[in-house]
Amino acid sequence: MATVDDFLNRYVGIVKEATYGTDPGSGYIYGECDDESLQHRFDLLVREDMSRPISSKAVTGKEYSEGDINMAVQVDDFVGNLLYAFFPDDTQTTSGDYEIHTMEEPTSTSDEWPSWTIQVGREQKMHTYTGMMADSLNISANLGEYVMLSVGFMGKAEGSTATLVTPTFDGDALNALYFSEATVYFAGGAASATVKSISLDISLNRDMENSYALGSSSCVRPPPAQRREITGSIEFNEVIYTATANEPTYEELIAADGDDSNPASTTAAIRLFFADQTDSNTYLDLNIFHVFFGTPSANVSGFHRTIRCSRRRCRQGYASDSQRQGIIRHCLQRMRLKYGTHNS
Repeated sequence: MATVDDFLNRYVGIVKEATYGTDPGSGYIYGECDDESLQHRFDLLVREDMSRPISSKAVTGKEYSEGDINMAVQVDDFVGNLLYAFFPDDTQTTSGDYEIHTMEEPTSTSDEWPSWTIQVGREQKMHTYTGMMADSLNISANLGEYVMLSVGFMGKAEGSTATLVTPTFDGDALNALYFSEATVYFAGGAASATVKSISLDISLNRDMENSYALGSSSCVRPPPAQRREITGSIEFNEVIYTATANEPTYEELIAADGDDSNPASTTAAIRLFFADQTDSNTYLDLNIFHVFFGTPSANVSGFHRTIRCSRRRCRQGYASDSQRQGIIRHCLQRMRLKYGTHNS
């Protein structure tokens, strides 16, 4: 049975590494996580020979760590670090007492994917995972729920357990974002009043196999990112035959070649805006510039009104951008993320 002390000894902390796989030892930021599933893993090499009817020997093979961190979106530095893991081109400005981060996907060789050391308090001991690289991200908003965030990591084998620390939670005074202050925009139109839920998934498809080398059982370099996939789904509260806020209509989605939404370079195909209920300067603003909508599904029954769901795939942004045209047009799925938080 969990006691009050057990809850106090449960935490997740994260810090950016200067050198891959090396714990900085300080500077950890702790977040108000719902749960985590970080685990040490290894392959088992079993020796079998022709003289025995059973396996006689075994050693550990490749060792690694993997798992997820799940939480409600709270605009603090912990969530900021999780987002930075996918949008490392970070421009910081201030507006009064607020700090604004405008993040984009890598736009130059200097925008490297960061590696992290993660500390996890598990009631009696602290577990440390070094060389952790973000691999997948999910942001979702549903009626009657908080805006949720899930981030998957992979990296080096777990280190030794250690004594627990006393965490200080960065966003202790902040509220998590939730559905009533969530807004969805399509192609520069007005706020849509038809979206019931929306989910966005980003996968970097990291190649764990090529992070190993002879002479070590764990990763010797960050698992390299491969082709990035950005997908998601939207559920509407009705079938949209006539758009009122630039939403994709049913006819557009089933037309030949589908619906390829790629507005002007400064206009997002889909914009997700999540604000704090009591502080408009605390927000998360996610812009997706080029979206190809998948096939819709619609249904009707004796118990429910007709609704429609649409799967979408985000594609490369071919619209020109005067400062990043040479890179974005050829190799980036254009996305931009911006968030504001109180400068504490």
